[in-house]
Amino acid sequence: MHQTSSDLQNQAETVNESFRIRILEMITAKTNLEENLNQTILEIGSMNENIAALKEAIRLKDSPMRVAHMRLNTRAYRPNIELVRDPVQYGLVEEVAQITDSVEALTSKLNESLGKLNNLESNKKALEEDIAVKTNSLNIDQSQCLRLRKTLVWRRHEISF
Repeated sequence: MHQTSSDLQNQAETVNESFRIRILEMITAKTNLEENLNQTILEIGSMNENIAALKEAIRLKDSPMRVAHMRLNTRAYRPNIELVRDPVQYGLVEEVAQITDSVEALTSKLNESLGKLNNLESNKKALEEDIAVKTNSLNIDQSQCLRLRKTLVWRRHEISF
């Protein structure tokens, strides 16, 4: 009987220590997740600023594109002059091509940034869910399991024969 009581006491201490270790590990994991979440939120803010700058850059390319197209159209429909292919004409065509390439590159970067933003938002949501799970697990372990275990007191019984 003494051996059984001693074994129960030792097992209870082992389980309590395991709970404490699990709680510390859970707190560490939750802290790491919270740090990752904060970093992700900062990256989302930076990405939003980048996207706004790209949209503004694309918008600013609209005016020069209109001017270049208007010059080409004006040149193409000049009265009493046949279509002339001179250095000015080639320069206007090249300007339109450069602006078009620039807008396409900016649009490509914008689409890439929007994809990255979606990934960051998904990552943020997953981190928030993981943090909620860790918080719930800590609540269960600390407030329910440990409190219940404290009510279980294993006493060594001294039995004399």
